Amino acid sequence: MWDILSRWPYSIRELRETLERLHAEGWIERSGDRWVEIRLTERGREASRALVGVEDEGGACPACEGKGIRLPEAWWRRFRELTEERPLPVAEYDQGFMRPEDAVARVAFMHRMGDVADREIVLIGDDDLVSVALAVTGLPRRIVVIDVDERLGAFIERANREQGFAIEFRPLDIRRPLPPDLTQRFDVFVTDPVETVPGFELFLSRAAASLRGRYAAGYFGLTTLEASLSKWHRLQQLVLRMNFVITDVLRDFSLYPERENRWERFYASYAMMSLFHIEGHLPDRDWYRSSFFRIEAVAPPQPTILGECALSETELYFDEETLATPRAGVS
Repeated sequence: MWDILSRWPYSIRELRETLERLHAEGWIERSGDRWVEIRLTERGREASRALVGVEDEGGACPACEGKGIRLPEAWWRRFRELTEERPLPVAEYDQGFMRPEDAVARVAFMHRMGDVADREIVLIGDDDLVSVALAVTGLPRRIVVIDVDERLGAFIERANREQGFAIEFRPLDIRRPLPPDLTQRFDVFVTDPVETVPGFELFLSRAAASLRGRYAAGYFGLTTLEASLSKWHRLQQLVLRMNFVITDVLRDFSLYPERENRWERFYASYAMMSLFHIEGHLPDRDWYRSSFFRIEAVAPPQPTILGECALSETELYFDEETLATPRAGVS
């Protein structure tokens, strides 16, 4: 099951529907009513014989994992060392961080696009600590982190003291608007929004409000696992309404490591576990991944949410597709 999820290019809910159809048509079999182990039936094996000899390597470059990015060794080594004692994710804020090499790859790609050197950069949420990866380069003019989790603020402050960084941390629940001194002040934003449509609109609105104007750029992560292509369509409409255009989509750019995140304590609250009847069967590999978007303003950004936002925790974090999002109360 987890192997299939690590390769599946659509939403978790669509995988369940596909498996049910293949099972009903006699192509696959499972263990009882549980989707823990999935095997081809004889009919499925016969059909698969036509594919013998077809390589299943995915076509990705083994050196860069298909990213097209060369990691600067000095950046990567230092970032990895600095983040070894980072705060662990908490369910309350739907946290989870990507592999260190993927955070540095984000910065390397941003730099290639001209969005790091001498730029003022704001991060709307930063459990990935991309702010630290940016600071390691010594290239940005200013780095500001806006996050509700003050544990991250304490970690960043320690890095500032010990490493001579100047990362600014501002605690804020983004359901409240940005303060005036953070509005229209930045050249670039980075965010990993929640994947509900209302939540995405809120994150992108705050990010848009932070930018100076035309030609400013933004970066965000988005999965297909918890955001179907139908949802991507709605989210892209929001991007266009705010006067941005998508310039780049780097598919499956970031992988989220199970062991380092210690997510096993969250799985009991994931809706996907009951959907697939796999309660108690934890993953044996990293499977959760996201794509990396770059957008650029073609006119002054126009956030669609300006004032206070009354979204509840449930409305912010959950919809019928967010099946691997932990419920609050899981420690």
